[in-house]
Amino acid sequence: MKNENLNNVKKTGFKVPQNYFEEFENSILTEAKLKNLVSDSGFKVPEGYLDNFSVPIEKETKVISIFSKKNMLLVSSIAAAIVLFFSLNVFDNSPLSFDDLDTTTVDNYILNETEIGDLTSLFQDNELSENQFIDYSLSDEALDNYIENIDFNDLYSE
Repeated sequence: MKNENLNNVKKTGFKVPQNYFEEFENSILTEAKLKNLVSDSGFKVPEGYLDNFSVPIEKETKVISIFSKKNMLLVSSIAAAIVLFFSLNVFDNSPLSFDDLDTTTVDNYILNETEIGDLTSLFQDNELSENQFIDYSLSDEALDNYIENIDFNDLYSE
């Protein structure tokens, strides 16, 4: 019921059985007469029964969980082995080549996995000098030749 309709409610929503108030007095008197006539419930307890009454307390039973550490370790190791089996490309027999490597993968590997000391050992000091990079001048012929040989489709495909 919405709040705006609460002020317009004419009925309470409660119902009383037909002739309830006319028969109410008679039902109360009938119940009182029955209680006076029947004072005994019909159930008897032998004398002294509750004096010596004791309930034996059982020891707690050992509960074996289905999800024990050993079972969970076994199930998770089997699942990991299955995932590893399918992720290793066992069924793919095509040979790999350097063309299959992505440029960003190689860049990330060089940046994250190698140290500067490893890279400096690849070059000799006389090969890398700042002056060679600063003083290096390209001839117009070499620059034109380079631009003519660029395949622009390869540049934009990455």
